[in-house]
Amino acid sequence: MKKTKLRKGDKVKIISGNYKGSFSSISKINKKNGKIYLDDIVRKKYDFSSLENKKNMKKKNIMIPIDLSNVIYWLEKNKVTTKLTFKNIKGKKERISRKYNNDDILKK
Repeated sequence: MKKTKLRKGDKVKIISGNYKGSFSSISKINKKNGKIYLDDIVRKKYDFSSLENKKNMKKKNIMIPIDLSNVIYWLEKNKVTTKLTFKNIKGKKERISRKYNNDDILKK
């Protein structure tokens, strides 16, 4: 089980792999395998359940798992990538960015 500071709905930038440089938001996190699923990163797969009728084969969109190490958090406000850290603010544990920790308190 891998630890991550990313959460569902966070905007991330892909920093390595086939989709390098693209932006998307997280739709699902699998902490056991260390993989995440993004909204815009899908591939099409044919449905072969009815082999008699090949003309009416349907395409399904399948989300591709991406390793946690291949993405980084994207700050939309400042248009920059950053790492995340936790800090106690007013007795609550808040996620903040490391580069802009005075300005941005990230919502849960």
